[in-house]
Amino acid sequence: MQQTRETGTSRPAAVYRLWDGEGKLLYVGSSYDPEVRVKGHRRAPWWPLVARRTDEWHVSREAAYDAEGQAIIHERPVHNVVGTPRHTGPTERGRVQREASDARWLVALRAVRNGATEEEARMAGGWAEVEYLEASGLLPRLAAKWRDQMEREGGTDHSRRMELPSVVNGRLTWEMRVSEVRAAAAAGAVVRGSWVPQNAERWARLEPELIG
Repeated sequence: MQQTRETGTSRPAAVYRLWDGEGKLLYVGSSYDPEVRVKGHRRAPWWPLVARRTDEWHVSREAAYDAEGQAIIHERPVHNVVGTPRHTGPTERGRVQREASDARWLVALRAVRNGATEEEARMAGGWAEVEYLEASGLLPRLAAKWRDQMEREGGTDHSRRMELPSVVNGRLTWEMRVSEVRAAAAAGAVVRGSWVPQNAERWARLEPELIG
């Protein structure tokens, strides 16, 4: 099924590791641009301990997600929560589902931005969500259900309902700030402008990486 999971427009992504001065692994993450992504950790209370970063590059975001999950499980970074025994209980499971949903949107939007069709982007996003859940280890039944939907039906209920953004005056909507998109929608310039207002919270979380 690997061919199905790629959009044909995949680009390299990195698994990054943050270490303290004594060589202790503090955190593992993944990103298309680890230099930009790591800036988001500077508000973490453990950030002053970070002495260096190493990057491990993979052929696609999906491959990086897989490697990130395995690294969290086997290398046990001190400050990761997702994918560790600490990440348990309803609150934590809910957070994992939100993070998996963000992964779906992020991968899908990146795919469209790189020239994939909406259907290819939905597929890529659906696989990202499934693999994020699988890496967490917290929702195995849900992950198995969604994997089955991806393999049998070509998408989950979530991925099939995604309303991916349209071009606005030659620019993609996620490259505009929410206020600009709303102003464009009010002026009648957005064909499917409901996407941004309904997902303002998600936009706020994803904006740094989407436009970084």
